[in-house]
Amino acid sequence: MDILTKTAADGVSRTVRLPDFLPPWWCGFGLSLVMPGCLFAFLATGPHPAVQALAWTLPFAALFAADCFGPRERRSVPAEVPRRFFDGLLYALALLQLLNVLALGLLASRLSWGDPTELANSLANLLAIRIMAGANFCCAAICPAHEFVHRHRPWQRLLGRFLLATLFYDHFAIAHKRAHHAMLGSALDPSTAVAGESYESFFRRVAIQQWRIAWETDRWTTLAGAAAEALWLAVYVWLFGLLAAAVFLHCAYTAVRILEAVNYFQHYGLTQASGRSRLAAWRNDSAVSLFLFLGLTRHADHHRRPGVPYPDLLASAQGPVMPYGYWGMAVMVLRRNEKYRAWADAQDIA
Repeated sequence: MDILTKTAADGVSRTVRLPDFLPPWWCGFGLSLVMPGCLFAFLATGPHPAVQALAWTLPFAALFAADCFGPRERRSVPAEVPRRFFDGLLYALALLQLLNVLALGLLASRLSWGDPTELANSLANLLAIRIMAGANFCCAAICPAHEFVHRHRPWQRLLGRFLLATLFYDHFAIAHKRAHHAMLGSALDPSTAVAGESYESFFRRVAIQQWRIAWETDRWTTLAGAAAEALWLAVYVWLFGLLAAAVFLHCAYTAVRILEAVNYFQHYGLTQASGRSRLAAWRNDSAVSLFLFLGLTRHADHHRRPGVPYPDLLASAQGPVMPYGYWGMAVMVLRRNEKYRAWADAQDIA
């Protein structure tokens, strides 16, 4: 019988015994397919009437609420559980990413602007895409890509770069491993925010430094990735038109912004200069984040063992604790950054 740990409003953690007929808790990683599956269903059946289009965003809102206020999860996947299930999720997500970016272009190319009703419907569809696609691309494309680029087989690393290239962020694969992992918390690590550094300042710094690191580390690979991205964009414009390409670029940019927000709050203030870099990352035990972000919440262990597959990562017992899941933290960083910094700077992370 599985046991679920849940934190109530009074801050007290309690255990809840789940019925025996429920599947094992680790099947929750299948939740990672919900967002891309929902997005594909929306895109493949659209365009939609305005109210219907906005109703499609409700599952995303439900996942956001569950992530912020849902249960915690610190258990490890048993060693005897077949890893094919977890690898299968990665490949399914890669396929869904390709289908979603193509379906997005097709839907955007079919939008009509002739009369007020068509205008309202088209704007509602674009708003729904704005809400769903950027968030989905971060979870269902960048997270599997991050997992793949840390794998040992060359074709898996290449698949990770392909997923990043669909969002015009291929150089991240080089800078992430060569700088962030190799020099975590140092002045040469672009992905660790200094205490008091705003997100906008951090994002500008990361955008410049990651490109420079990738260029200086592996110029030809960086050039090849940039060329593939330029070709991909040209093909996208040819297939679906300028409007669809503009919508897709905006969604890709949103996904990158969310990714770097995650980097921001995962390591905020844990620099070598502060003497806190031994902590590696802030703690987050949200069950929904664990499943949607493919084990990324166990980030401290990922830095200790970067080649270990996501189901084998262990929850950390050290480090400062985040108040919400990853979605809540990302919104806090992106929309209320001064409040986030005031909260984070007030935490005892010695």
